[in-house]
Amino acid sequence: MVAGAGSGKTTSLIKGLAAILAIHGERLRLRRQRVACITYTEIAAGEIWTDVGNNPLVHVSTIHSFLWSIARGFQQDIAAWVANRIDERIGELRHAATNFGPRVQQKTRDKNARDIVRYEQQCEAITRVRTFTYGTGSDYAKGILGHDDIIKMASQLMIHRPLFRTLVAQQFPFVFVDESQDTFPVIVEALMAVQQQEQARFCLGFFGDPMQRIYPTGIGTIPKPNGWRAIPKPENFRSPTAVLSLANAIRRDGDNLVQVGGRKKKEGEEAVPVVGTARLFVLPTDAHRDERVAQVRAWVAKANDDEMWQPAAKNDPVKMLVIVHRMAAKRLGFGDLYGALNDKAPDAFKNGFLDATAWPLRSLVSFLLPLAEAVRDGRDFDAMRLLRLHSPLLVKANLQGVNVAERLNQLQAVSNQISELMGPESQATIRDVLMLAKKSLLVAFDPRLSAYLEDIAENEPETEENENGEAEEEEDPSNEINSMSAFFACPANQLRPYQAYVNEGSPFSTQQGVKGAEFDRVLVVLDDDEGTHVQFSYEKYFGLKQPSAKDKKTLEAGGETGIERTRRLFYVCCTRARQDLLVVLFVADPAAAIAHIRGLGLFPEANILSQDALS
Repeated sequence: MVAGAGSGKTTSLIKGLAAILAIHGERLRLRRQRVACITYTEIAAGEIWTDVGNNPLVHVSTIHSFLWSIARGFQQDIAAWVANRIDERIGELRHAATNFGPRVQQKTRDKNARDIVRYEQQCEAITRVRTFTYGTGSDYAKGILGHDDIIKMASQLMIHRPLFRTLVAQQFPFVFVDESQDTFPVIVEALMAVQQQEQARFCLGFFGDPMQRIYPTGIGTIPKPNGWRAIPKPENFRSPTAVLSLANAIRRDGDNLVQVGGRKKKEGEEAVPVVGTARLFVLPTDAHRDERVAQVRAWVAKANDDEMWQPAAKNDPVKMLVIVHRMAAKRLGFGDLYGALNDKAPDAFKNGFLDATAWPLRSLVSFLLPLAEAVRDGRDFDAMRLLRLHSPLLVKANLQGVNVAERLNQLQAVSNQISELMGPESQATIRDVLMLAKKSLLVAFDPRLSAYLEDIAENEPETEENENGEAEEEEDPSNEINSMSAFFACPANQLRPYQAYVNEGSPFSTQQGVKGAEFDRVLVVLDDDEGTHVQFSYEKYFGLKQPSAKDKKTLEAGGETGIERTRRLFYVCCTRARQDLLVVLFVADPAAAIAHIRGLGLFPEANILSQDALS
């Protein structure tokens, strides 16, 4: 099923699950089989799980959890895969070392050498591992596989092992994939391999929209083999008429999918279309962005006769969407953290920053910050639950021969210290928090994080330059090193507002983080000047800036440029609005931009406004 925003893809998926249970439920129960519904994020999985009523015949999970549930019994194969993976990594590192040029810094060379030693030690250590488990980050010496490992390992088993494919189909004769556009291509290939082998014994369904692919690792369009049925769903039940027209115009130069219908409301016995509004303000890039956004909101409040558009300090009824950039980060109090994991940082850090999945952040956001908050609020039960879940000090095997009361007192003391270091008024850095947690053995860190804490946390970030004296933009090992140094130096108290931002606890949201959500009033801020996320450029998308030489080279090679990525992001943003949409674009020359954008046929000319309208 390929369908646009607001079409009810997930509703169709839920109805499909209900039909399967009604028709095949008894047979599934007798055979101890289940229906699998897999999606990209824990949040999406939780929503579907609630919708299906927590039925034990339905297995709802992320892709990673689903793959681990079917792979974990193959311990011998996992061990062989890990040994081969370590050999691969050592080979890659040695190859990189032999190709280092004269401009590569010594600290990059040192890190490469340390990584080789670390993997060689893991190669020897895995021979003593009895059982492999699944965690957030890989630590092969302790038998822990990370997210990336699960994807690679389980997909290889599925693609290359006929018996494994048979077992998948026996456990899960029905598999539905939600948000299929964000699924890894290798996972699609693996599931297709199961279907091709098992035929009528295995039903596979994909539900998605290529125009809403946000993550660069996603497949986008699912290839449709012969014999597969495409289910069209052209209706849109969310967008008012004004927004639906814009959404179709955005897709016009993309995949040409046209949606019909639009949101309706009851007037008496009749359902009538909701017209709504969709406006674009083009304003100058200067030091007064916040004031200008407030002015625009006041203008719309008057034009729409809707006081809800007025700026609000608390419980803002307007959803403001931004690419994670400085306007939000500075205002909310995590500007240094943003800079550390975005400015010249590896793409994995930039992308993982959007939803707090980047590996430097995981232990802080999932454990240490919630622990600090629980201690500060006096929530002893929550603090103990977090410690039991995350701390190796409370693992049963580590409590043998230990005075448990003393251990608990020790944990309480360390938890109190962590809470103080992460308090709003604390001057402590992220490095201070991590070093305390490491020294006290409070948490088992991702080995990559441990390596930095041991070896290079004291290094100051350095910037390599190319022959033209410009900062290097390409992925480079030194980017990670510099980014980690800046990350360790960040104030620890910036993690709290950052987490609130990621968890929708502020009026802002990332443009990437609202897929599937909807709001009555949506304000989208487009500002290339403040953003450093080079994957997106609204000025290039609108044709206000020419594609770079790299863009042209990518196009010639048949690859995807930032222009297409930005089109998809813009589509996701605009289609969140159920009533009124306001887009604010900051550019250096608003008059020239307005003249150009009027010729694109996106917004009606009367709805493309300048600073003059505000006066």
